[in-house]
Amino acid sequence: MRFIVIFALLAPLAQAEQKWFEKMQIGPAWMNTFGDYFQGQKRVGAIKGISLDLGDNTRALFDTETLRLVTVYRGGIEWGGTPWSGAHGQLVTLGNKETPLLSTATGYGWADADGSFEDKRAIKGFGDMAHGKFTGHYRHGKTITLGYGVNGTEVLETLAAKEGSVTRSFRFGPRKKDLTFVLADEKGSVSESGIQYVAQGVEVIAEGSRLLAKVPKGEGELLASIAFARGSKPVLAEKPDFKALTSGGPGIWTETVTTAGEISGDTKKPYATDAITLPVNNPWGANIRFGGFDFIDANSAAVSSWNGDVWTVSGLAGDWKKLEWRRIASGLFETLGLKVVKGIIHVNGRDQITQLIDLNGDGETDYFKVFNRDVIISPNFHEFAFDLQTDKEGNFYFSKGSPVKGGGRGFDPILPHHGIVAKISPDGKKFDVVATGLRAPGGVGVGPNGEITTGENEGTWQPCCKINFVKAKDTPAFFGTEPARHSLTDAPFTAPLVYLPMDVDNSGASQVWVPENAKFGLKTGEMLHLSYGKSSIYRVLPVAGNGKPQAAVAKLPIQLLSSAMRARFHPDGSLYVIGFRGWQSNAVSEAAFQRVRHLPDEVTTVPEKFAITPKGVALTFPVELDAELVGDMTSYSVQRWDYVRGPQYGSGEFSVDNVDTAAREQALAAESQKHRKRDNVKVESAKLSADGKTLELVLEGMKPSMSLKIGYDLEDEDGEFLNGEIHTSVHGN
Repeated sequence: MRFIVIFALLAPLAQAEQKWFEKMQIGPAWMNTFGDYFQGQKRVGAIKGISLDLGDNTRALFDTETLRLVTVYRGGIEWGGTPWSGAHGQLVTLGNKETPLLSTATGYGWADADGSFEDKRAIKGFGDMAHGKFTGHYRHGKTITLGYGVNGTEVLETLAAKEGSVTRSFRFGPRKKDLTFVLADEKGSVSESGIQYVAQGVEVIAEGSRLLAKVPKGEGELLASIAFARGSKPVLAEKPDFKALTSGGPGIWTETVTTAGEISGDTKKPYATDAITLPVNNPWGANIRFGGFDFIDANSAAVSSWNGDVWTVSGLAGDWKKLEWRRIASGLFETLGLKVVKGIIHVNGRDQITQLIDLNGDGETDYFKVFNRDVIISPNFHEFAFDLQTDKEGNFYFSKGSPVKGGGRGFDPILPHHGIVAKISPDGKKFDVVATGLRAPGGVGVGPNGEITTGENEGTWQPCCKINFVKAKDTPAFFGTEPARHSLTDAPFTAPLVYLPMDVDNSGASQVWVPENAKFGLKTGEMLHLSYGKSSIYRVLPVAGNGKPQAAVAKLPIQLLSSAMRARFHPDGSLYVIGFRGWQSNAVSEAAFQRVRHLPDEVTTVPEKFAITPKGVALTFPVELDAELVGDMTSYSVQRWDYVRGPQYGSGEFSVDNVDTAAREQALAAESQKHRKRDNVKVESAKLSADGKTLELVLEGMKPSMSLKIGYDLEDEDGEFLNGEIHTSVHGN
């Protein structure tokens, strides 16, 4: 009996223990894909939704695609969502299963110019309405004001909870015609629902199970409000001052967090890695998994997290003894890309690119302005929006994953913007697709001459990880995932620069190019590839061959505390790298923000040039090689193999020298990862150039192969070891 009592006492304590995401203060507005309940049945409440915390345990959900108030309720949240609970395929769901204050059926929130609520979108249920656009939201303290346009009329709306009722307050601009919106849509007749309301400035009409509100046409501004409650008389909230609410107001993240940087003492390696200590211990329990960043100036950077925060950190130009962090925004939708353009922070979430505007100069974001929200998304958990980059003309780019099913195999229904690289004009008004056929690209790169690159992950139609590449003039390109071809029905498959075996990269991220001012031990214009999965940075060497873009990769001797997800060069010439651990990665810590410095007295001994010759390969080192070891054939190990690109998840490794046709055909019908047949290639001769830096290897039976691995165990003239490997793809004619 004593043990029963002890367990009974412990049980409430266990139940009371909160997980980190239950304790994190997200803020008064949260953009996400939300599930909810309608008439007791679970559904997708809003694919692009914004949840509003109205205080007094009251929440509202607004669908920014249909401009519909989905629900208002008192209660909590059923947690889900990969960045939160880690669940695959389970949405964050609002706890409105019991009687909500108000609910509406799925569909348009506002009628079109003809008075119709019929869903006329190209793909019913997905994307913005043609006659209505969400333009952003304002934050004034904890009050959120929504901005949108309907049939040419500008609308501002704010919600407030008071004494068990909720008030929707509006400011309408000039209206050429009457406007009509859905206030409520309940089971049975309105009289049976128990909803009571009081309205000012608009007419409320009962139509079957729905309550509609009609806004009269007029040339001037109109202020209106509707209060509603269930089972009691509604109380109108005070009339809001919309000018004040949209001009900047009191902050909510007013405290700053100070950390000290950790400067590496390495002096004998080519690269030293310094750590920017993260604001993990912050007053709001905010999770710090940063997935995007850019420099505001030489002293400060803006960084965005997977859980929708944006922070700034200052003190980068100093001695790093005092780094000051400020949380400037929250509640954005899985922000895995950030770019600062002309001083304006642009953040890429799954739903839109948002400009963060500080209206009153207090350091916090007051206006979350829509820059572009043309991207069509679904509720799938895996279709992340990766990165945000610009080209010389100011166009923006990001990559979009395909809707991978739980478990990683196959796809949910494919929509037009799944598996693409998107290009958005500098003014945000034009959205183009410049590449299709991606599965899980991880990031995007834009080269100095407009080259477009992405990482890619092994999976359905992707035999292994790789680096995709296309020149701007050759877009749009198709990168291999057949269900995500879209309009490129006859486009040939664009082979990657290089295929990367799983032990080299099992989850590819972004690419970055070495700028002119860099002090990084590499040449201007070189490409670097980031591996999220292996927490590594690779030197990407272009390979001259048969006219097709191809490359070789060699790992740089850089040690990172977490994954390599995004990287940018600082004005001082060093490289800053950011990453976190959220899915498959060997990262040793959950998140890190680091500076990589090249030590000028140390040489980066990774090969700096690579060529494919008719009989083999040539590697050029930045140092003179020991001739005796060069001539020793045991200094090398060479392997080659192929993959099979098909509808299965990934691919095994297949012999190039002894082609097994049956095994390759079988790989199209069933998964083949256990098939591992690499060819060991004999090095017939090794020749050293006159300057002692270029090594030319003659390989037995040199031929095209999807993967060619060259391992070397050499020394330079001073006896320093040069051990490493280089990977390339030898494309055929």
